[in-house]
Amino acid sequence: MMRPVILSLFALLTLSTRAFCTVTDTSWCNHQLRPELKNLHEVKTSHPWYKVYDVGHHTYAIVEPYNWEETICYLIIGSNKALLFDTGMGMDHVLPVIKELTHLPIWVLNSHTHPDHIGGNYEFSHIMAMNTAYTHHSAANGYSHQQVRDEVTPGSICLSRLPGFDTAHYYIHPFTVTRYINNGYIINLGNRQLKVIRTPGHTPDAICLYDEQARYLWTGDSFYHGPIFLFDEATNLHDYGTSIALIARYACNATWVLPAHNLPMVKPTELIAAANAYTQIVTGNKKVSAADGDVLTYDFGQFSFKIGKQYLNQLKGLKGKM
Repeated sequence: MMRPVILSLFALLTLSTRAFCTVTDTSWCNHQLRPELKNLHEVKTSHPWYKVYDVGHHTYAIVEPYNWEETICYLIIGSNKALLFDTGMGMDHVLPVIKELTHLPIWVLNSHTHPDHIGGNYEFSHIMAMNTAYTHHSAANGYSHQQVRDEVTPGSICLSRLPGFDTAHYYIHPFTVTRYINNGYIINLGNRQLKVIRTPGHTPDAICLYDEQARYLWTGDSFYHGPIFLFDEATNLHDYGTSIALIARYACNATWVLPAHNLPMVKPTELIAAANAYTQIVTGNKKVSAADGDVLTYDFGQFSFKIGKQYLNQLKGLKGKM
């Protein structure tokens, strides 16, 4: 079941992919943790805003379950250095949590630069990023309180889990990129290497990561359990179709898919199913399940696609290429 939330349509159109459903109550504090998390090995830290899980192969999932985004960052540890893939909402400091998990030098890389993935970037001095205009803008400007204020309403955050948090002045800090990278870049952590896979569609700077040795595939917001949002002004449905088909091929050899929201470990077969499902939309073999204004929902059970009606013309020419 997807968790309910109260958010304005403006927030849905300007913020990132995340869990969404019909309103049934008025406080995020009324929501229970996802039961699947109980099957993972939890690692306690001094920051209870986060739930940290050891997901194997010297990798930690750092979950923010007390905000409706349920954003997940990943600390990927090698022998010489570690990579933090996304830095979350920036509502609580993430750097102290990372220091409790490793003493190695930390590099940051974002799956994309929507606000819920770059909130803690400013805490770090070594940041890699895709060399796109979209990334440059996000880094230089961050996101104002006006742009992210809906993240701190009672329906979207459990404030009792973060005493003293200043909701009136919450914003996403700008940050400084120290190294720009491109598609295919190999991140060498010492005894493990991560391949950067360019996967535009959700945003122009979206990427995934693949660890061939561990057979772990990090998918950012390109795939996860729940409604996948494809109606932001940065959305490109044509690019997304190409990207999800690409990462589905990686999933054929992966043991686990590690998304950026909701659940940190998902079976690769579900990503492959999502790629096939998107093909049904492209070919016209899947009908709209529901419509909310200009947002069309195509429901496939464990996941769905929420697509902006105005972007459907971007699917032209994609048929036959997936």
